[in-house]
Amino acid sequence: MTAEEPTKAARGPGRPRDAGRDETILAATLTILLERGYNALTIEGVAAAAGVGRPTIYRRWPSKAALAVAALVHSSRLAIPARDRGSLREELVAIQRHQISLINSPESRRVTSGLVADLVHDPALAETYVSEYLVPRRAAVWEVLQRGVDRGELDPDADFAFVYDLLIGPLFMRAVVWGQTLSRDAAEQTADVVLAAFGTDAGRAPA
Repeated sequence: MTAEEPTKAARGPGRPRDAGRDETILAATLTILLERGYNALTIEGVAAAAGVGRPTIYRRWPSKAALAVAALVHSSRLAIPARDRGSLREELVAIQRHQISLINSPESRRVTSGLVADLVHDPALAETYVSEYLVPRRAAVWEVLQRGVDRGELDPDADFAFVYDLLIGPLFMRAVVWGQTLSRDAAEQTADVVLAAFGTDAGRAPA
């Protein structure tokens, strides 16, 4: 190339992703999920509600199941309440009441029933659901448990993964397996079971 030849402009990256459009799509998806259920969710329906074309959605999420998981992950209303309340028992009860409220809601049941079926048949999607939705929720509970250890309310040798299973397992069994509506006092019951097994005298409920 001679000095007189024009230099070709470097090819820049493609058009940046529009975060505002992502928000609109995920909000539309969550609305449909909660109001009508997973089985009623379609890419066409989300596109119409969000005012975008189907290709715009497919460029971001490859399937309706992946889109549903993204909407659940993005929703702040589903987030675990993990703020410091100064007491491990109070924090565990708050978490459990939140979980019970979600599990008991017809909206949650409509979402879960259809989504779980797709997770069973799509290992890649199941991995995404676990890593992007379930693991962060568990991590939020572990943050609460670590505060309990730091305050001397929880045994420092407690297995956080097992504690989490003790909190969630009974709720899942009663609601999903047995089809029961969870009572509000299940929050206190499950929190106290955990503290009876792993709590110190400072962390257990007063007699």
